[in-house]
Amino acid sequence: MNRLNILLLGLVAIFLISCKTEPDSEAVKKEVLNIHDKLMIDGEKVIKNKMKLDTILLSDQIKQAPDSALQKQKVSHLISDLNAADEKMMDWMHFFKDDFKGKTEQDKLNYYKAEMVKIRAVEDSYIKATRASDSLIKVYQYK
Repeated sequence: MNRLNILLLGLVAIFLISCKTEPDSEAVKKEVLNIHDKLMIDGEKVIKNKMKLDTILLSDQIKQAPDSALQKQKVSHLISDLNAADEKMMDWMHFFKDDFKGKTEQDKLNYYKAEMVKIRAVEDSYIKATRASDSLIKVYQYK
């Protein structure tokens, strides 16, 4: 009976060791790059929204609004938010490195986890800026 318990305990230990709960660096890297690829597509919307807001800013519709100065300020602020989101993306891409010669698997994993946090922050800024600008563009019924 004692040997059976030891054998079962050994099998459980082997099973637990083989069940890796933390992803490897390649899996995290792939997820980071997938988010990057999605944001590159979303970047087109950021640019289009900036162009639409620029047009709205120069339009007679905003110039004739009762609170024209406030509306212009709101549009300008959204343009700044879109520019800031775009700059965050450019900065992230500029500083992203993929050379790990002589580094351990744990070094790679730690780097990609840190990059995941950064690219998620870029994603958040894209989402906030595009949602806010979409709402204002809709208010001005710009197509």
